[in-house]
Amino acid sequence: MKPASGTVISLAYILGLLSTGILNLPTGEIPWQEYRALVTGFVVTGIVAAIAFPSLWRTGPKPRLWVAAGLISALAVVYFQLRVPQPELNDISEYVPSSNTIAPEQVFKVEGKVESMPRLTRNQRTQLWLQTTQLTEIESREDGGAISQGVTGKLYVTVPLLQGTGIYPGQIISVTGVLYKPKPVTNPGAFDFGAYLARQGAFAGLSGRQINFDEETIGKPWGWWRLRQRIIR
Repeated sequence: MKPASGTVISLAYILGLLSTGILNLPTGEIPWQEYRALVTGFVVTGIVAAIAFPSLWRTGPKPRLWVAAGLISALAVVYFQLRVPQPELNDISEYVPSSNTIAPEQVFKVEGKVESMPRLTRNQRTQLWLQTTQLTEIESREDGGAISQGVTGKLYVTVPLLQGTGIYPGQIISVTGVLYKPKPVTNPGAFDFGAYLARQGAFAGLSGRQINFDEETIGKPWGWWRLRQRIIR
């Protein structure tokens, strides 16, 4: 491959990755029409370039290279989308109440396994990651009654400082609080909380109010986290 050809292919791949910002990836919910339009647009652009550029740039790349560049850009978009974590059908984020409703905040109890050591946030709350297993609606908004069912997915949990005392990885807990989804970023350069969660494989958060502990996991078993704590001390 000639240096010029390699440059065109590399730039096409980079352009395809950068174009995912148009679709608001990795946190945007993309209509399939927009996704298909972007991929098709790159393919069509490659074909048009293969027809137009040879007559304008006689010493430039051959037509088949422009077609290949369009395909590479389209494949870059598809590849990036496949690499972005996606919530499962039963992910807990699917049960977050709509933010458009004017009804009072719905309170849930979420049960799961602690996946990280608690840490202190800037708001002086305890934060931890919870691998969820069960979701229970404390008070139902619907006539059909409160829901209680198994769920999956990772959850970003914050609780009052004192509620987070004595929590360790591997512990089974239930947290009562309000589920939410990250709000879209409105200011350029601002911290994208939704993108941060997506990189961690999570798509929702829980503003917790109270923690209940599973009696079977109250005793602290040995683990790497305890060794780490001793080293830190």
